[in-house]
Amino acid sequence: MKPVYIRATGLYAEHCVDQQQLAQHLATRPALPAPALYQAANVRLVKSELAVIAREDRSILNDLATGILNATSDLLSQAAVRGLDAPEDMPLYAGTDGVAEYSFTALSQLIEKLGTPQATLQNLGQLSGMTNPINMMRFLSTNPVYHLSKRLALRGGGYPIRGMSLSGLYALEDAVAELQAGRSQQALVCAAGSMRNFDSLVVFGKLGLLDPENPAANLHPSYGTALLWLDSTRSDDALAELQWVQSCYSPEPFPQRHDWLQLLEQAAKRVTPDVVVSYCNGVKANDENETSVIQALFPAAQICNYKSLFGYTSKANNLLDIVAMLADPSIKPGSTVLVNGAGFGVGIGYVVVKKLRHSPVHSTTGDAA
Repeated sequence: MKPVYIRATGLYAEHCVDQQQLAQHLATRPALPAPALYQAANVRLVKSELAVIAREDRSILNDLATGILNATSDLLSQAAVRGLDAPEDMPLYAGTDGVAEYSFTALSQLIEKLGTPQATLQNLGQLSGMTNPINMMRFLSTNPVYHLSKRLALRGGGYPIRGMSLSGLYALEDAVAELQAGRSQQALVCAAGSMRNFDSLVVFGKLGLLDPENPAANLHPSYGTALLWLDSTRSDDALAELQWVQSCYSPEPFPQRHDWLQLLEQAAKRVTPDVVVSYCNGVKANDENETSVIQALFPAAQICNYKSLFGYTSKANNLLDIVAMLADPSIKPGSTVLVNGAGFGVGIGYVVVKKLRHSPVHSTTGDAA
């Protein structure tokens, strides 16, 4: 099979807007601010993207697609010397959320207008008058694929993938398989998600995972996007080599210790990692299950976790972990890194990456307009 390399990366997240800020946060490790639960995210285009996105496309942007375009600006700052090679042949694999923030935003506006949730429930009919027909374009699951493909002139096919918090890992798994088999030479992988959408907050709230007084959870919901430019043709300017990606289906809402043991025993037959990036998302019982297996199977490995930088972004978490690992000065070039992932009711997985060099840091993409 052909080797697969990461040529460039990009990110945009609620608490880390680009890789320049990521480098600063890796050095200082600031505490995350208290999450603004049940408040619309209101993501805005950064100035560099506002200057190049046509008005008709701006009119149908949703928060998810806006964050993806901001991450694209960050990606292009790394790829500025050569740009993307032959984008007309490059497929796009996108692990993304559905779009729920517009009904949430309208509901928030109605509550603000009427003063109380009780008054809002008595006047829900007013929501119909607040609905714009153009929102239909914003609701499409292919909306992020459309905007990213148009922005980068990609013509190699677009593949939206839905797999809960494993969506980014699934997208990467599909892309790597295609490149290793020689069916494509390059690919762009995007993962974008938000734990700040209304549906997620309601579900995780009912599970007790958003209660700061709950000793069983320390979940910090946020949103984010990460992009990886993959290539199977050249290694001279690569950041890392993707050695393999493995996922395992499990219907359990939360992975148990035996799930992690079964999966990572397979990994241990193939690799002895220098570093393990844990999935640990703040649900303490799950974190303990995963960490105990890592320590048992890879006792010499350094364990790190980047949720303290990004919060929990659901579908974006694994690709954000890879971007952070490549920028992390504590992980030396030449290190073999295993990155864990999990998805609610779909399974668990891992990515094995050999880090070749640190990600370059470029100037910021600019303040949001």
